[in-house]
Amino acid sequence: MDVFQLHSQITLKRGSSQRTLEVEDVLREGGVADAFDEAKSKGLIRYCGFTGLGETEALHQIIDSGRFDLVQAYYNLLNPSAGLFVPSDFVGHDFSLLIRKASEKKMGVVVIRVLAGGALGGEAARQGYASPTPGPLISGTDYEADLNRAEKLHFLVEGEVHSLAQVAIMFALMNGAVSTVLVGFSNLEQIGEAASCSGRGLFPENFMERLRSLWAADFGRK
Repeated sequence: MDVFQLHSQITLKRGSSQRTLEVEDVLREGGVADAFDEAKSKGLIRYCGFTGLGETEALHQIIDSGRFDLVQAYYNLLNPSAGLFVPSDFVGHDFSLLIRKASEKKMGVVVIRVLAGGALGGEAARQGYASPTPGPLISGTDYEADLNRAEKLHFLVEGEVHSLAQVAIMFALMNGAVSTVLVGFSNLEQIGEAASCSGRGLFPENFMERLRSLWAADFGRK
């Protein structure tokens, strides 16, 4: 197996959810990281990773440990906090530049929820780009609110870019620390649309200025 992934959310202290692990569960002697190391030593897996959901401080501690090879990072146009600075009153979960920290540790970064559970998928959102009933993975996430925020991003769709879904994937790929982006598909057209985003380069600075304004104002007030 190329990659074995820990998907439980990670917190500083174990919560009431059965899916939550605390940092100590992962890093202690005989914990998850030790089990992954043993699997590596036996040739059962090549790399190990974890999903960057839970409490930000806990996630950063896991990265700082150097025990994992990659992280799945929640990163999109509505919540860019894993890769870019956001204002202190940002409405969503603040991942505090998790992607940058992972890059400094030479970790691979796999972007998840690039289409914000379908809110950035446009007309195709409920036709393969997201599950029929999207649920929040992080605080500050509400599907209807995200749909309204997404409506303010259509200025990004121009020229050879034909959909908001393409824009969203391009945004994630613009970050040089991102290794790959996970996107759900239901037909070949969607695969081709996503593949065409590779190598498109950076957004123009005027686009980034408008985005920063949205993150600081319309998306940024609690």
